[in-house]
Amino acid sequence: MSDVDVVVIGSGAAGLSAALAARQAGAERVLVAESEAIVGGSSRLSGGLMMGAGTRYQEAAGVVDTWQELFHDYMTLNQWQVEPAVVERLTQRAGASVEWLGDLGVDFYEQLVFGGDETKPRVHCPIGRGQAVVDVLYRHCRESGVDVALGQRVDRLLVDDGAVVGVAVGGDEITADSVVIATGGFGASDDKRRDLFPSVFDTGWSYYIGADGSRGDALDFTRAVDAQVTGHDRGLRLLHTDFDRMYEAYLPGWLVLVNREGRRFCNETAPYGIMDGLLKAQGDVAFAIFDHTALIDATALGVARYKQSIPGSTKKQSPHWNMEIIDMMLAEGKVHRSDSFDGLADAIDVPVDHLRATVDRVNELVALQEDVDYLKDPTFLEPISTAPFYAVEVRPATCCFTACGLRITRDAEVLDEAGRPVRGLYAAGEVTGGVIGPRYVGSGNSYGNCVTMGRVAGQSAAAHAR
Repeated sequence: MSDVDVVVIGSGAAGLSAALAARQAGAERVLVAESEAIVGGSSRLSGGLMMGAGTRYQEAAGVVDTWQELFHDYMTLNQWQVEPAVVERLTQRAGASVEWLGDLGVDFYEQLVFGGDETKPRVHCPIGRGQAVVDVLYRHCRESGVDVALGQRVDRLLVDDGAVVGVAVGGDEITADSVVIATGGFGASDDKRRDLFPSVFDTGWSYYIGADGSRGDALDFTRAVDAQVTGHDRGLRLLHTDFDRMYEAYLPGWLVLVNREGRRFCNETAPYGIMDGLLKAQGDVAFAIFDHTALIDATALGVARYKQSIPGSTKKQSPHWNMEIIDMMLAEGKVHRSDSFDGLADAIDVPVDHLRATVDRVNELVALQEDVDYLKDPTFLEPISTAPFYAVEVRPATCCFTACGLRITRDAEVLDEAGRPVRGLYAAGEVTGGVIGPRYVGSGNSYGNCVTMGRVAGQSAAAHAR
């Protein structure tokens, strides 16, 4: 007889959802092994936003939606370069998982938001952010009898005749009928980020905003069962300057971006999942252009002026785009300033005539009060006409999460290199690959994946244990 029915590795949203779902599905002995000294992983640091279609929250807001519409948007945006059956399962059950959290006690704001390029608002925003979701899940896990062991960094799987039968931490072994891997991503490992997510590492400014425990351990210890890895070079990158490592999800809408040719190439308020791809097409380098009046006004206003408004957000002034920080970065040579566009173009090494033409065009659009080129909301159109003029290099170098990982079936079974399920082994959340594709489907995609597929993994693990 095994020591436990199900052991879950990791205590983020995916792991806690898996553990609780396993208990609810009849597994009597469930253990969560967490490598760190605190429950929650990167999930507790997240905003906790979660996508879902056809929910009671949407209905209350007058939004008519279905999982089929979400599936269509998801697959179209990713050009079907994801695992269709897994995404179908995710989109089918994401709405029910949002409601499951609500039934457990997670409170959501009434306001729904658009997370990205979807056709309807599907992002549900928890009051208290990701920490609140973790707290509710953890409380229910403990109340239902799930054991949680902190400071237990699993370093290998126990395998018998090709089946996973437990886990080990050094010389300490725990046998289990089923094992669920929910260890998160590998963003905290420079080596793995370089090898598996090179487009963020190679920017030169790369840093990770998740938990320290996200080291990609599972990619190492699942080699024992020849686990298949998919989703190379996928994840989410945010634009940031070389000023500091302070998180800022969006660019203030009044900025204008130009590429190395000095030409504008996008709507600067595009969702970050879209902006990631736009910057990749420009060689992962752009320059934010603005004038002194815009900077003074933004600083005096004290509001970041992001297009997207997240309920409960307390951020007012942009942490980067204000006079105090710009002046400091001028002294460090990380901001370019000139009284002429010729001087500014020379400073950032772009063609002078291109930059002049771009600025002239922006000013024409301001006069029109319509962005007939890139369709930016006219409330964010600002002239570039008052010297001195500024240019700041930006790169998509903030690593929000990684999406290269273990390939799974729609039932969250881990597949081996031959494409066959590894008996007794399941995975969910950021540790998996093939679920989140080349385009991030807006805020709530990652957390929705964690909770929804965590539940699927827990249910499958409990069924296998029975």
